[in-house]
Amino acid sequence: MGNTVAEMLEMYGLSTAESLIDNLGTTWSENEIREYCWQVLRTFPDLKKENWSTGIEGGDYIYSLSGHYIFITDDIWSFNLIAQRPVLELLVAEMIGLNKTKHDDI
Repeated sequence: MGNTVAEMLEMYGLSTAESLIDNLGTTWSENEIREYCWQVLRTFPDLKKENWSTGIEGGDYIYSLSGHYIFITDDIWSFNLIAQRPVLELLVAEMIGLNKTKHDDI
């Protein structure tokens, strides 16, 4: 699929949505964000890939999740997720919980 990022965001109502990275703060590395985000997303049985644009290094994806759309850039250079506030709040809370559990186990 050859959609540009701007087209994908517009098509799925995410052109004014926010970034997961901006909602987590500076203490998280990009690798931690990628790892914990995918761990949380995989717990949703209704997660479905709707649209994508891929290249050799990775790609841009639109997923649906509980009636909401999320945009993910995941390639060898970067990771980011863009979604509306309610979805971000849910993901951030779950990711913080996973991170806390991991550090409490040490």
